[in-house]
Amino acid sequence: MITFIVKGNRARTAPDFLLKDLPGSGGRIDILCRCLTSSLLLSHGIRKDVQVILCLGGEPDPPKCIRVMGDNVKHLSPDERSTAILLMKALESYRKGEEVESTPGIYISGHSFKEILEQYRERIVLLDEGGDELGSMPVEEPCFVLGDHLGFDEAEEKLLSTVKHRMRVSPLVLHGSHCIVLVLNRMDMIKERGNTERKTNR
Repeated sequence: MITFIVKGNRARTAPDFLLKDLPGSGGRIDILCRCLTSSLLLSHGIRKDVQVILCLGGEPDPPKCIRVMGDNVKHLSPDERSTAILLMKALESYRKGEEVESTPGIYISGHSFKEILEQYRERIVLLDEGGDELGSMPVEEPCFVLGDHLGFDEAEEKLLSTVKHRMRVSPLVLHGSHCIVLVLNRMDMIKERGNTERKTNR
């Protein structure tokens, strides 16, 4: 399964943000909404082989981790408002010390960004404009790590400095949700090429 870890430095960790003001009252939780839908939604379906882990670090009770599984998530739509409602329901369901399923395929816990990175360390591919050009995947079931508009703090940069694989999708600095689309397009092409080669070799 392909994994995307997205850090929301100021993303609100209580279900009290305003749906009419996701950037302001939600601490730019709109960025996480766009990354989530870009990771999972197809034109007429959902990617079953992708999971998304949103790491929320804003007030009033950080950290929070919302994990969304493409193979069983329900009610996910392209618009930011309905996606924000799903995240709000997850925050309402939070229980200290355990991971809770809030709605089908959406889970919330109190794991930190650092804890998530440690969990997926061997599979991490850091999306970085200073990395190698995105080509064939260096690991199976890659785990791509992205920051929001604020990036990573000094301690996180130090932790990520040990990551073996850094890849870029463009020579320009792009929005996180756009990077995700380009990564998945590349993964789709690699998968299609592999399927074609297997058919040819039969």
